[in-house]
Amino acid sequence: MVLPLLGLASLAVAAPKVLKATGKIEAGDGMLHDAFAFDETGSKFAYIKFTTQGKVKLLLGSPGGKPTEADIESFSSAPEKLLGLGGYWLVVSTEGQRRAAVVDAAGKIRRTTMAFDDCELSFAPKAFVLFSERMEGGSRRYTINAMKPDGGTLMLQDVVLEGSNTIAGGNGASFLGFTNSHLQAMVQVPGAYNAKADVRLPPQFAMYDVKTGKTSGAKLPPKLDNFLDYVRKRSEKPDQTAVIVLAAGQNGYELVGPGENVRPIDLTVPKADYDPTSLQQKQIGNKIVFSLIADRPGRSPGDMNETSRYAMGFFSLDPGTGKVTVIGEIPVAKHESLPFALGGNKLAVLRKNSDGNREIVIYAR
Repeated sequence: MVLPLLGLASLAVAAPKVLKATGKIEAGDGMLHDAFAFDETGSKFAYIKFTTQGKVKLLLGSPGGKPTEADIESFSSAPEKLLGLGGYWLVVSTEGQRRAAVVDAAGKIRRTTMAFDDCELSFAPKAFVLFSERMEGGSRRYTINAMKPDGGTLMLQDVVLEGSNTIAGGNGASFLGFTNSHLQAMVQVPGAYNAKADVRLPPQFAMYDVKTGKTSGAKLPPKLDNFLDYVRKRSEKPDQTAVIVLAAGQNGYELVGPGENVRPIDLTVPKADYDPTSLQQKQIGNKIVFSLIADRPGRSPGDMNETSRYAMGFFSLDPGTGKVTVIGEIPVAKHESLPFALGGNKLAVLRKNSDGNREIVIYAR
């Protein structure tokens, strides 16, 4: 018996589903800033708008509901970004130097900060983490300020590196890179001394707790081809439990971490469809959500519908197992990565509508 040949179409892998919008925020009498955020639950949303009168407004509330307006111009007329955690918001400003204000659910400024270099979220413990780096003579000083969501101080600590990257007061630990939202550091510690043989064992890899100044978990460095390259990649995004990086030759992706693991990632969709350099990634809860731009030349270029050539695909990755789940995609008018925010099972994307004005579109994942 001769079996019928399968057509090429049946062999093709279907493109991910197109995500359906569940809400939309339009600029109205002003212009939307590209600073917007959910809190970690996805039940609260905030965004920044410039009014036609030149005012800077923070609008906050439930996604799709009527927002509360907060006038933040007394703090800053040049906001840069927005982070949400535990029902509070961190508004970051860049007027000459980076500062921040903690704003509560009613739109009241609870605290403003001194200058810092950058900031990130910690989910365990829940904190806004601000950090700075500066040189002092021959030493390098990192200042880490972890604030509770309401602005209370959780930790304010300095890590001082002396000439050979040795941590001052760290019992000989040498700094390699930060992890766990700058609340820990990867370090190298001297191996134990064997008095009987009069030899010192090889250096070990350990974790340094920034708050207590103690090291733990000392062990021989993992058997990786290039351990220092692992450390560099792992410390690029210390706010994430693991980091997605391009594999050698841009041939796919690797997951660096958790722990000292480096594993290839299976996208579960044809990787040739996606621009490997368009990767954006964010931690939400215990998952990493990342986006890639798809380019499928067989489709009609520029269409803003399901048959468009370009799409922005979203994926969820479980760092524990390395498994990737396809969330879906949205059509985009051209090859561009759009700003997006995550919270709970919600996704928000800033894009231009048909009139060329900015709008924030909210999707359910």
